[in-house]
Amino acid sequence: MSGGFIKPQKQFEHQLVVFTFIGPVTQKQVDQWNDALAELKQMFGSSLTGITIKGDPTPTKFQRMAKKKKK
Repeated sequence: MSGGFIKPQKQFEHQLVVFTFIGPVTQKQVDQWNDALAELKQMFGSSLTGITIKGDPTPTKFQRMAKKKKK
């Protein structure tokens, strides 16, 4: 699913939505995210069965190095 859109669904169907954040996230963004999740939980009631968040640092060997500009 591209673009983060969900589709209508029937009873006993499910959809999985994954968000991936890269780089810094400010406290203001964290607060806005948490408020939005609380609203989603209220909006969807028992249809939203769970929200799982787990963050891991990217291993150094997989981090892209910033390209140095030649002067």
